[in-house]
Amino acid sequence: MPGVAFCHGERTALYTVERDDAAFYQRGRNHPAVRGPLGLADPTNLAQAEETVEDWVERDDSANLLVCLPPEETDGETPELTGDGDAPQTSDAEPTPIGTVNAWELDQPRGQVSYWLLPAYHGEGYATEAMTLFLDHLFDSRAVRGVEAHVFAHNDPSQTLLERLGFALEGKLRQNNFVEGEYRDEYVYGLLRDEWVEER
Repeated sequence: MPGVAFCHGERTALYTVERDDAAFYQRGRNHPAVRGPLGLADPTNLAQAEETVEDWVERDDSANLLVCLPPEETDGETPELTGDGDAPQTSDAEPTPIGTVNAWELDQPRGQVSYWLLPAYHGEGYATEAMTLFLDHLFDSRAVRGVEAHVFAHNDPSQTLLERLGFALEGKLRQNNFVEGEYRDEYVYGLLRDEWVEER
């Protein structure tokens, strides 16, 4: 289950990742609607998920948090886990994990960020709020001059999210990765600290 609430928005909260969150990470990463946009070709078993989460817990140059709905956001109802992993099972007294926000290379002048939500929670504004909370945290607590995000050219929702947050398109890596049966262009978006602070 998620650890401690790190920061709260109006509808979402970011929680620390704990080692027993590996099963949730595995379920999300293997969902076709998550792994495709992220360019993840191979399935992840539980041991691999546990290794990834352990790395998140131990590293100092990264920040990794669970995106959760607080108990009140679920109206006291317990989402049932569907066969394809759209919604995780949880009790009505616990936050509901719906995705992750991640950053790495935070010991460099420019870090990298990524994010994903379970498909059941797409299109509801949760990612925008969660990434706003996350970027506030990164620019308040880390000395990075900016962050960048890489998205595939066919991932329109992610591009829209980044542009809404103030990221600028900085470049295109042509046919940079083989995803879902074909080579895909990859866009590089960037956001500078000064730009974020100016817009807040």
